[in-house]
Amino acid sequence: MTTDRQNDFYEAEAPQASRELAELRTSRDYVAPFHIVRRRVIDDLLEGKATIDATLVIRIGNLEETEAASGVGVVHALDVALRKALLKYFPFLETVRVTETYTHATGESTEAEVVSVKKFSDGHIAWTTLAKSANTVEAGWKSLLDGYEWRIYTESLKLRKLTANPKFSSR
Repeated sequence: MTTDRQNDFYEAEAPQASRELAELRTSRDYVAPFHIVRRRVIDDLLEGKATIDATLVIRIGNLEETEAASGVGVVHALDVALRKALLKYFPFLETVRVTETYTHATGESTEAEVVSVKKFSDGHIAWTTLAKSANTVEAGWKSLLDGYEWRIYTESLKLRKLTANPKFSSR
């Protein structure tokens, strides 16, 4: 990739979901639907095969959930554990899938700034997130979290509109 194309990719405008979340997070009224209390990933070899295990502690309201999962990579293992925890409270996320993911690093070393883009779909709508970090896993993790947070937020907006308007809520 030429330097100009790399810069275009790196400096591209954030996708809609990421822009909306960034704006929401600056509002005093916004309350994130969940918080990650702690995460741990073990990247190991078992009988000559790579094995990745992730454990998450997540807070939703005043409740904490702990979930663990295995995956084919660090972000995948974290995704599986996160979904297990979130589905207990947000069952509409069952149909949400990461449909495409890619990363791009700018720089010449392993300390390069990384951009992680994730495309999501629930079968009806699609949205995209983008996160940046000097850590590849952190960039992927942040873009994953943003995708779920955005979908939870949009669903809560939809529910508020339905319950606020008797014409819609009686259908």
